[in-house]
Amino acid sequence: MGLFDLFKKKSEEELFQEAVSNQDYMEIAKLGEKLLQKYPDNLSILNPYVDALVKLGKKEKAVQILADFGEKKIREEYYDIAIPVLKKALKIDPLNLKVIKLLATAYKKKELYYDAFKTFIESLKKYKEANLSTEIIKEYLEEFIQEQFHPLFYEKYADLLLEEGNKEKALVNYVLAANMYINLKNYKSALRSLLKAQKIKRNENLDKQLIEVLAHLIGTEPQITDLLITLLTNYKENVNFIKYVIDTFREVGKLEILKSIAENIKVPKLKYALLALINFELGEIEEAQDYLNKLRLIDRNMYEQALILIKTKHETSIPELPLTSKEEEIPEAEEILEVLDQVLDLNKVVTEYINKVDTEEKSEKIAKEVNALKELEKDGKRSISSAEALFGLGNYDEAIKIAEKALNTEEAFKAATIIAESYRKKGEEKKALSFLFDQIKNPKLSEEEKAKLKALIGKIHEKLGDRERALVWYREANKILSDKDLEEKIEKLQSNEQV
Repeated sequence: MGLFDLFKKKSEEELFQEAVSNQDYMEIAKLGEKLLQKYPDNLSILNPYVDALVKLGKKEKAVQILADFGEKKIREEYYDIAIPVLKKALKIDPLNLKVIKLLATAYKKKELYYDAFKTFIESLKKYKEANLSTEIIKEYLEEFIQEQFHPLFYEKYADLLLEEGNKEKALVNYVLAANMYINLKNYKSALRSLLKAQKIKRNENLDKQLIEVLAHLIGTEPQITDLLITLLTNYKENVNFIKYVIDTFREVGKLEILKSIAENIKVPKLKYALLALINFELGEIEEAQDYLNKLRLIDRNMYEQALILIKTKHETSIPELPLTSKEEEIPEAEEILEVLDQVLDLNKVVTEYINKVDTEEKSEKIAKEVNALKELEKDGKRSISSAEALFGLGNYDEAIKIAEKALNTEEAFKAATIIAESYRKKGEEKKALSFLFDQIKNPKLSEEEKAKLKALIGKIHEKLGDRERALVWYREANKILSDKDLEEKIEKLQSNEQV
């Protein structure tokens, strides 16, 4: 080293590096602030400078600098730089709302939707641990879920709500998740969400959704058959539900599988009702009649209900056949009771299945599915699916809110029907009528769809006891529809008028 070099003044950069090497935090903080003004994008200055501020007890300033830096990088679309910087800020202050939102935004921009969701969830847990209000973080989370609209987010948020004891809101989120999974044809995850919903509340609408999912999954694993049989057993005297099951399995081309399952069911009336109706669908008339007459022996009421369904659909005459030796093999009452005692408990099957199936959390898969669901939003299918689920739960206000999003799409008719029926269920018939008067002018609707809404207007007037207006709207609707049921209503109202 020459004499000149010995007395040469060191640059701020060199002094900064010396301070870093010597862990002189005061000097690092002093020089770092100056150097960042000269080199605002230099991470090799930013990181030690922020570390020094933390060591000096200036955490708030450190977090603010990192947050500003991260926000700038998001604007510049340098998400790979913004993410680690904001993660560092969050490590220093895990409860900083600005940083939480910025980090989630960076993940979202990079289409790392699950990481964004996880950021909110983990932050929410930290707020709870600190006994702080979670209201704002929940608003962020719900806003994110509604915007990105992926079933896994709804399902996991429902898990969290259930932990908090908010069963009603958890139920809605589980059902919404299930409907989105169905839209994605992810029936396994749809089943998991519906079963979680079942543990909160059971009703026929949810059970019908379960049947739809089970029809797609049947034959994939033994637990699916167990679930189906257990669910059917709960409706062993409900012929309309049994018919719904058969129709659903027919639509997915699995009626033969359902028949083989029915043959092994041990509850007699359920077995005979199923096999009678299935065999009529399959054209096995003689076999169907055998089972129908077996049903007549043990439950006359169910037999008559099944008979009406068959006659209505197949327009065929079915005589009461004399008993054959085959039909005399009806179990004794004690045997029937013994079988009912052996039926699997639904809650037990549900719990076993939920514990067995894990959720899928692959970021790439989620990103593709989020984009796929956004495509569905364009034609209104996503909104209709959710609105139908909420309507089925009796959550009419939310059903209206979501269905409104589809009024200017190809699903406008379904949306209008859900909204009108929701108002009607709430006892707000005048609102329903006012809404329908507007919708019959909707250019998105075909003439036939407008006529169907006019028929609904007539139905509401009839319910309100205004037969004259009901008749006017029914006639107007039937100019387009030429519907047999509508004609009967018109004739009935006309004859009442004459009387």
